[in-house]
Amino acid sequence: MSEIIAIANQKGGVAKTITTHNIAVGLAMRGKKVLMVDLDSQASLTISAGMEPSDTADNSIVSVLTDEPGRKRDIRECIHPVEVGEKGQFPQEYCYIIPSIIDLADLEWKMFARVSRELILRRALEPIKKDYDYIVIDCPPQLSILTINALSCANGVIIPVKTDYLSYRGLTHLNDTIASIQTLTNPGLKVYGVVATFYESRTKNGTAILMELNREYNLIGIIPKTVLPAQGVYKGLSVVELAPKHKMAHAYMDIVDMIISGKYERKGDINDVEK
Repeated sequence: MSEIIAIANQKGGVAKTITTHNIAVGLAMRGKKVLMVDLDSQASLTISAGMEPSDTADNSIVSVLTDEPGRKRDIRECIHPVEVGEKGQFPQEYCYIIPSIIDLADLEWKMFARVSRELILRRALEPIKKDYDYIVIDCPPQLSILTINALSCANGVIIPVKTDYLSYRGLTHLNDTIASIQTLTNPGLKVYGVVATFYESRTKNGTAILMELNREYNLIGIIPKTVLPAQGVYKGLSVVELAPKHKMAHAYMDIVDMIISGKYERKGDINDVEK
């Protein structure tokens, strides 16, 4: 039975997609069978994985979640393989994706009229949960019905937070939403931890926010600011594939190993972060 992990934050630009892609691919590189779910109408995860949203428009997350006759598909028809490694050096059967398209934004409005709308994704994933070790969901950058669906079916949530003041302040709202989900639809949902992203040790504000995150939350990763994710998109590669020796890749693989072990504890002191 799969462990379902939602990567969520209502604020955009905090590296949710980067985090989802690197964690999912990292798990595949560790020999785990992984399904990525792109739940964002911008389809950034789909593009990052080397796919064109228009090429899979008839077999996407919209085809899974819709209730329109003639458009709805069996979820297995909407799962596409993803090559892992710059030359596909890892077995192709390790990593898959349910891609997204812009039509997801329109579908979201229609979901409000449906019965048990917050459980639509849970019901859709049920037939294939046993087929994967992990299902990793890239949530949209708002607390929408899609994000609520992801949190309602997940075992745990990982929260990427940009190391700036507004992103830090926004965590309160997200935590309130998670608490509501735990009470109303998913009592087993756990917060695995917070990942500090776009960290620059040379800035006082970044360091101050990092210290606050470490003090108030379970800080499981510190991701430095770098151009590598942008470079990887052109090749359809995550950082753990493109530059496995880079400190960003090491930081994500540390999180991958936490997920596999089930022990969400970051090694090392906060003051030992590389300058």
